Amino acid sequence: MKKQIALNVFFYIGVFVSIVGLKWAFQNHNYPVAVLFVATAIFFFYLKVKLIKDLRRSIKDKSN
Repeated sequence: MKKQIALNVFFYIGVFVSIVGLKWAFQNHNYPVAVLFVATAIFFFYLKVKLIKDLRRSIKDKSN
């Protein structure tokens, strides 16, 4: 459970850093880097959703 909470925090930080980097890339007209930040944000968001689904499944299995 602690590992999943730590991963969740890591994913939040990853999404936040990607959003800040995306803002920086657009301000500096660096569009290839902006695409990279969009891809990493989507990747972190995907992993976060997958982690939450697994966490809900494990909580449901424990209660049954």
